[in-house]
Amino acid sequence: MRWPSLCLALVLMPLLWGPAFAAPAASTDDEPAAFSAERASFAVSVRGLSIPYRVMGLFVMPNEQVRLNIEASPITSVSSAARFSVTARSGLTRATGPRTWQWTAPNAPGLYPLTLTDATSGDAIRLNVFVLTPYDHRQRRLDGYRIGHYRKKPLRDNPVYARPSGFVQLTAANRDVRVAPHFTLGQFACKQTDAYPQYLLLREHLLLKLERLLQAVNARGHAVQTLHVMSGYRTPHYNRSIGNRTDYSRHLYGGAADVFVDADGDTYMDDLNGDGTVTRADAQVLAALMETVVQDDAVQQLKGGLGIYGPAPHRGPFIHVDARGYRARW
Repeated sequence: MRWPSLCLALVLMPLLWGPAFAAPAASTDDEPAAFSAERASFAVSVRGLSIPYRVMGLFVMPNEQVRLNIEASPITSVSSAARFSVTARSGLTRATGPRTWQWTAPNAPGLYPLTLTDATSGDAIRLNVFVLTPYDHRQRRLDGYRIGHYRKKPLRDNPVYARPSGFVQLTAANRDVRVAPHFTLGQFACKQTDAYPQYLLLREHLLLKLERLLQAVNARGHAVQTLHVMSGYRTPHYNRSIGNRTDYSRHLYGGAADVFVDADGDTYMDDLNGDGTVTRADAQVLAALMETVVQDDAVQQLKGGLGIYGPAPHRGPFIHVDARGYRARW
């Protein structure tokens, strides 16, 4: 490569790829940063999910074929004059229609961003695609990281409870990669060790649901740039070690998160109802906001569980949110 071309590439690289790896921005002033939903002017359909956000994680197996389809977002229509393109660092991209592509993932596990761009408006959606590390369930460990035992038979033959075929490798280098506009990969890590590499599961359905909840929280007047994820993914081994006996917790499949609002950063639920104390009632406020989200016809595909938990000696109140595909309440 000639030096002028190399210099130009070095200048453009942060502009093209940098934002994909940045954690949600924090305000540097005394005033909190204004909340932005970071919705694009169009949406991309992947695996039957409509993704309207400018950044979203996607989790695939090696060599998996992924179909991408441009569609109108929930807040705007796609102009007939819009011209779209897909940029991929790796893998094979093939156009299958005017606004559809098939992307074949690389064989090697890792992070492979895809960017879909509207050349007319300049708007773009970046999919941070993680190719999973395959897992042999006879081993119970992956690169020395203890996984534990998954039931071979899915609960009620529901495919969302199928044994995982692979896991996302979590490292110090990728833990701050955004998997949604206001959430990073590391927020969902299992808490069984601080050493790297670690492995986890995460479902796109859960991320879409949490983004909608965060937007509802801000619309209610609670200015916060993310939700505190108290518990995200749990290995079956870790789930047992903390006293849970269920074999089918959605946490084991990357489809659940225990969350609360923590604008002041004290790792404790905020006083959401304004009564001067933090109790189960504040978790009820958050749960009520979640109910308003799932009542929206546009997110019926995000049906799942919702649990309300009051404070305990070692923690504050929180809610459990999952995307199991059917309604459950406790």
